[in-house]
Amino acid sequence: MGIATEELERRIRTCTLCRLHRNRKNAVPGEGPYDARVMLLGEAPGRNEDLRGIPFCGAAGKFLDELLEIAGLKREEVYITNTVKCRPPQNRAPRDDEIKICASKYLKKQVKIVRPELIVVLGRTAAKALLGKEIPITANHGKVMTVKFAGLNFLIFLTYHPAAALYGARTRSKLREDFAKLAEVLKTARIPRPK
Repeated sequence: MGIATEELERRIRTCTLCRLHRNRKNAVPGEGPYDARVMLLGEAPGRNEDLRGIPFCGAAGKFLDELLEIAGLKREEVYITNTVKCRPPQNRAPRDDEIKICASKYLKKQVKIVRPELIVVLGRTAAKALLGKEIPITANHGKVMTVKFAGLNFLIFLTYHPAAALYGARTRSKLREDFAKLAEVLKTARIPRPK
């Protein structure tokens, strides 16, 4: 880990730029190699993540590990982070100002450092952060799009947040189908690393 990445993680862990810092136990910068081919972007830390300071370490994280296996990926070879780095109270959805602060101060820098070939967008909050607008995941899951973010063009793959699968077998099935499709995208697509 370089000085720039260490400093960015330190700033995230000590951030007080929005209201979310007031109730957190731990900010959650992200986890994984800084030269990962694939980045996964979720919504926000949950209870377990807030307690441990690690992304996707609860029930949704266990399911995410299963999904990564379907896509032919290992957790240790992808970079995993969230749109906002602190847990919102009662797991509510992050507010627009919270998303804007975290995206501009931290997420853009993470994307510039990692420079992934593809970002797997887990849910509508992550999609909104990257696209700058609401997009219905139900109508767009499994799609690949090009997006410009942090001054770079990236491919993104849209899907549901793994936590949504904890409440419905139908979403669980759709996520499995999406990650099987992601495996094909990663095999067949010529994805240039952003310059």
